[in-house]
Amino acid sequence: MASEVRARTKGAYRRRNTIFLFILVLLSCFALVMAAYNLVKSSWLFFVAWLIAAILASTYVLIRINTVYPSYIAADRESLYMKNWTNDFLPYDYGNKIKLLSEFIPAKTKIVEIPLDEICTVMIGTKNFIKRNVRPETNFVKNIRSLEKTKDFYRKKTISSMDIFYVETYSGECYYMPIVNFDTGNVIKIVKVIQNVNPGLAVKTSGRDYRSLRIKQ
Repeated sequence: MASEVRARTKGAYRRRNTIFLFILVLLSCFALVMAAYNLVKSSWLFFVAWLIAAILASTYVLIRINTVYPSYIAADRESLYMKNWTNDFLPYDYGNKIKLLSEFIPAKTKIVEIPLDEICTVMIGTKNFIKRNVRPETNFVKNIRSLEKTKDFYRKKTISSMDIFYVETYSGECYYMPIVNFDTGNVIKIVKVIQNVNPGLAVKTSGRDYRSLRIKQ
C-alpha cells in the first residue's frame, strides 16, 4: 500500500515509550537472572518472587508495545485503512474466558480497508459524542454498551475518555478505533483526503484539536 497519509501515535510519545520499555526490558532480564540465581541456591520463596516480577514486567512490556506501536489510520487515493485491535477498543484481551488472564494477554490486531467513495460520514470524539450522533442499532453502540456495563473501573474510565475515529458507509456499515495520543495533524489530513474524493462527506467532531474540520463545513 502506497499511502498518501498515515496517522499514528505521536513521535514524541513513541520515543518516550521506547526508552521506558527498554529500561523495563532490562529490569525483566535482571529479574530472570535473580530468579535463576535463587533457583540454584534453592531459595524457593525468592525464586517465585523474582519469577513473578519477571513475568509481570514482560507482560506489561508486551501490552505497552501493543498499545503504542501497531495501530494506525492511513489513506491513499482509493481507500482508507484502519489497523486496530480485534476487540476494537483496548490493547489487551479483555474478553478472554479466563478472567484472571484477560489483562495479561495482548489483543490481536486487524486491518480493514474501506473505499473512500463509500464513506458518507466521519466522526471524531468520545464514545458519548459518537453515541449521540449515530443510530442505536449500529455495531458501535452495541459493542460499547458491554464495556459501559463492566465493573472494572479502570476499563470504564479508559473507554469514557478516549478519542475515537468513526466512519460510516452509505450501506450503513461502521468502522471505528481509538486514536489516543495520535498525531492530530495527520488525522486531519486523512479526513481531507476523504473529502477530496467524496465532497459530500459529513464530518462531525468534538474538541478543539479538530476545530478546523468543523470550520470547513
